[in-house]
Amino acid sequence: MHDPGTVEVALRDATDGVVVVAIVGDVDAAATAAVRAGVDEAAAGARAVVLDLEQVALLASAGMTLLLEVTEDLRRRGVPLLLASRARTVRRPLRITGLDRVLALHEDVASARAAVDDDGSDHG
Repeated sequence: MHDPGTVEVALRDATDGVVVVAIVGDVDAAATAAVRAGVDEAAAGARAVVLDLEQVALLASAGMTLLLEVTEDLRRRGVPLLLASRARTVRRPLRITGLDRVLALHEDVASARAAVDDDGSDHG
């Protein structure tokens, strides 16, 4: 469990050049620097980055903006960013804003990995 208002960022797996970054807690303005640092670290030498957002308690507007920014940053570097989460706290705000049609959102880490392995696609 996490403390409200905090975020934890951890590199969990780096199999076959696909790095999984787990985010736990609140992705808000206070968390953007930590999340961006975790993504940047993961992207160094990666073939793709999967953000595991299953345990995100809050995805605020600053967090959604960050997801767009890092997706574009990594795309310019040739590294797709895929999001993985079934959590309503993630899917609902992305659906309401239409970002679920812009970002590569998958049900879980396994399906995000499969999308990379199938065809290198970064949209799910």
